[in-house]
Amino acid sequence: MFNHTKKMAASILLGLAAGFSICPYPAMPQAEAADVAGMIGSLIYGAAAYKQMDEYLDTVNNTEEGRQKYFEELKKSQGVSYDSYYNSMLDSIMTNLSAGIAASDPSIRQKPFLYFLNPSTEFNAACGLGHVMTVNIGLFKISDNTDEVAFVLGHEMGHGMKNHAMNGTKKKLRTIIGGSVAASAMGGGVLANLTMSALVGQINNVQITKKQEWEADNLAFDYCYQAGYNPGAGAALWERVEEKQGEFKNSLVGEIFSPDDHPTNRERMENYEKKLVKLSGNHVTIKKDSNMVQVNGKDFVTPSATSGMSSAERKYFVMGNLAAAYNHGQNVKEAYASDGTVYLGNQSILTPTGSDPSAEVLAKKLNEIK
Repeated sequence: MFNHTKKMAASILLGLAAGFSICPYPAMPQAEAADVAGMIGSLIYGAAAYKQMDEYLDTVNNTEEGRQKYFEELKKSQGVSYDSYYNSMLDSIMTNLSAGIAASDPSIRQKPFLYFLNPSTEFNAACGLGHVMTVNIGLFKISDNTDEVAFVLGHEMGHGMKNHAMNGTKKKLRTIIGGSVAASAMGGGVLANLTMSALVGQINNVQITKKQEWEADNLAFDYCYQAGYNPGAGAALWERVEEKQGEFKNSLVGEIFSPDDHPTNRERMENYEKKLVKLSGNHVTIKKDSNMVQVNGKDFVTPSATSGMSSAERKYFVMGNLAAAYNHGQNVKEAYASDGTVYLGNQSILTPTGSDPSAEVLAKKLNEIK
């Protein structure tokens, strides 16, 4: 609609410039002509303001001064949690993921992620412009498993590496402050402040497409695997979220669960399970309608539940370890038990607990079917 209006204004301008010498209609009354001139002035200013707003967004996204300004304003707005345990975990994961990303995309070294822990109890994290990330402490309340948390952070870093936030933010801010920039003249400083305020307020509500969500999920799988995390943790995470929806109903309401532009929990889980099968070279699967982990189509183990993890969630960690073993060629080596843990070559597979068979029994079984 905006482009159509600009074309109309351009036609009017041409007519004015020509004095309407070829116009067959009577001249407009003076008052009406003044209204048209005012409308044209607003349109011209609006176009210039949009250009100025886009330039400011580029500054925030691509300069260190702009990134730091956004980072500090976001911390002021959301607040900062100084919980030492979770901040330490966050630092460790972000460091590992950054190194994992750099292995395939060294551009991260020119624009490292800026991040902080905020006190919101919702299960969420968000990446805005300039690789600036905010992480809710509520994320750790639902899962404090390092590998699972890494998949959430890796997802947001995927958005950042592919510049999804920049594209979505431009659309969002044009809607939010579009009326203001088109209706009145304002100085560059005022527009910059208005844009920054909108950036800070909208970081959890950027227009990200479902296609971009899938891209971020798939990148998270690669980033986490490259960083040494269990590749089964992505499927395990969404299994956990699915199970915890009743218990944490008020926490699972953030933008990350928007049904319009995000895959469902089940879709994400199934996508990650398929990626595990592919990673293993189709050697490792889950038996249909069960929690049985299979190797070469033969039953290996149905992991028992633990005090903090269901059998359905735990099966994906076992599957992830087996997939990594096959991907790294460890399957040509013997499975064995050591200190109560099953290994395949140098890859740990699982530490039996609860009603699981012993490590010795499972190692023997794995040797028979691998």
